[in-house]
Amino acid sequence: MIHKPKYLLDSRLLQIGGYLGFFSHLFYYFTWVYLIPQPYESLWLRLSCGLVSMPLILINYWPEKLKKFIPLYWNMFLMHVLTFTCTYLTLKNNFSTMWMMTQVMALFTLSILIDEILVLFGNIIVGALIAILAFYVQGQNESINITYNTLDTASLALIPVILACSLLFNYTKKKGIAAQEKAKVLKSLAGSIAHEMRNPLSQIHGSLHFILRQVSALDKQLLSFLKDANKIAKSGLQVIDITMDAINEKPIDKKTFSIISAKEIVSNTLNEYAYTDSQHAKKLSFTGGSFKLLADPVIVKYILYNLIGNALYYVKTMPEAEIVISLIPEKRQIEIRDTGPGIPPSALPKLFDSFYSSGKQGGTGLGLAYCKRSMTSLGGSIDCDSELGSYTAFTLTFPELQDVKMISAA
Repeated sequence: MIHKPKYLLDSRLLQIGGYLGFFSHLFYYFTWVYLIPQPYESLWLRLSCGLVSMPLILINYWPEKLKKFIPLYWNMFLMHVLTFTCTYLTLKNNFSTMWMMTQVMALFTLSILIDEILVLFGNIIVGALIAILAFYVQGQNESINITYNTLDTASLALIPVILACSLLFNYTKKKGIAAQEKAKVLKSLAGSIAHEMRNPLSQIHGSLHFILRQVSALDKQLLSFLKDANKIAKSGLQVIDITMDAINEKPIDKKTFSIISAKEIVSNTLNEYAYTDSQHAKKLSFTGGSFKLLADPVIVKYILYNLIGNALYYVKTMPEAEIVISLIPEKRQIEIRDTGPGIPPSALPKLFDSFYSSGKQGGTGLGLAYCKRSMTSLGGSIDCDSELGSYTAFTLTFPELQDVKMISAA
């Protein structure tokens, strides 16, 4: 398979830039001379911008041996039609309000078009210095309308602010692009893992189902073991389905909801949780009464798995740390509280954002985001309270059964 060079993939952008550079400078020349007269304009400068725009309009006709210079020409083009021209005309028009706005527009346009901060910084500095030098040289000529001696030097104080804002915008844009790429990669990775896990789990589930039909009813212990293994395999397949639905942002199917006991679901979760260390189970305790809730049991278990897993991760190096799961019937709440290291206050507002991980090595940042989406779909909520160096508590609040039935019927 033959791949196109990078510059060919961007040829449409380059052509659009060429057309804008050609027509906009001619348009503004006539605007500033005849419609809204400005103290200074230059036909030759505007024509030079149109001239350097032509090669980009004809980008598809460049000889093959010259195409490697397209990125360099693109940056030189931007430096001339935006940085140099706008800075020079801003200086010649004594930093008037209109021209300061033009300068801001030019810098932000550069921030959008140039991804690399160093290249952006170099473009702005070099282009502005050349413009200042040209302005100074022209200022020695007595025939021009404005000299450098009439410059409102107080306006220079705005330049660092404009420059800083442009660089900040560029940095924010790059972070946004990086986040989108990360999200794309993680979604692809999660989808691949879930797809690969489905095949062996399906085989195990099928094999166990076959064995269950062959085992004698007299062997109760083996039968019980096989039933538990079959149930776990089935639960694993359901978790994969939930994961794939979350990746694809598919709404939760409320037809799978049933009335379940909060105490029973928590108890089953603790018994079925895959502890990586036998000592981990000893850190957990379970207390409180019970209440009924309308939900998919697998979804509630998956939420609890995430919260227990997070708590165990942070307390595993703390021998005295404990994890207490409390049921609070009067508030219809399940609380998972650990006496671990706590979460910094600055991290709490972002805790449920997708792909945000608070110091967890190898974490994807998908778990808590999934918990929040799931609790919202159940008509409830999830909240976190934490004190650094003391505790972290996640609280699941479930709606009244009547409220959930109304939501399901809607």
